[in-house]
Amino acid sequence: MHPDQLATLEAIAETGTFEAAAARLGISPSAASQRIRALESALGRILVQRTTPCAMTDDGAVVLRYARAQALLAREMAAELAPASDSGAASATGAVGTSAIELTVAVNVDSLDTWFTGVLRRAAGWPYRLRLYAVDETRTEELLRSGRVMAAISAAPTRVAGCRVERLGAMTYAPVVAASLLAGTGAGSVAELPMLRFDADDDLQDLALRAAGLPVPPPRAHVPTTSGFLAAIEAGLGWGVFPQDRLADHPDLVPVPGLATVERELFWHRWSIASTSLDRLTEAVRESFGPGRQPSRGSRTSRASRAST
Repeated sequence: MHPDQLATLEAIAETGTFEAAAARLGISPSAASQRIRALESALGRILVQRTTPCAMTDDGAVVLRYARAQALLAREMAAELAPASDSGAASATGAVGTSAIELTVAVNVDSLDTWFTGVLRRAAGWPYRLRLYAVDETRTEELLRSGRVMAAISAAPTRVAGCRVERLGAMTYAPVVAASLLAGTGAGSVAELPMLRFDADDDLQDLALRAAGLPVPPPRAHVPTTSGFLAAIEAGLGWGVFPQDRLADHPDLVPVPGLATVERELFWHRWSIASTSLDRLTEAVRESFGPGRQPSRGSRTSRASRAST
């Protein structure tokens, strides 16, 4: 596989068309097409679906992941071979150029709003670009398999091909409701309280109800932002499950009677290549998550059995 062929495959994946990929690379669309046909012929696999926009086949996703891994290693090598004065200045200021290493990471929203901010603080001094994808933790594996991201926070412990995985720990979620709603007429039990859901992938309310042996009603509303979801609970629109770390400043929210906290096990997935930038990112994730996140007493641990992709 020639580097030009892999670069063309990556450009098509990112731009969606042969024409846009060719413009990015400074070649003609026919040259881009010839490169992909030659790569497909050499591998004996169809890599690109010629649709609008273009899409990677399953085989194409595998090759794309390795193409991006090769590109990452090439940039790391270039950075290591750069004059010491250039690399030292970039490291000291946190400045990044157009050819800088880019780390792509899939992170669930709750992590991004809580402990992952520690990673962002550390990244401020890195000579890397950082591209984050906010995705539910039960869906981040899909981005790893497709090659769109190099690393991901996931609820699944199963290793993705070409990656390594390690357990981080558990995030604690508490079922909470506005005290005013709980005190309202006809709201004497959780079965009578309206339920909220963050989005279609959010299963935490369902887990809390099932652990208590209660049926799962349709949600009163979907509120797909963290601040909006919290505001909806505080306004009395319904009850919801929210990260326990963020409840200290909201005294008007009280536990939902009869429901225990829910623990979401989280795992760190990353490409298995020997990469200094990914090693640095991994260490920042470990330090930011911290060793103290363990299931609390009376909670229900939510493991990978409910985190299918």
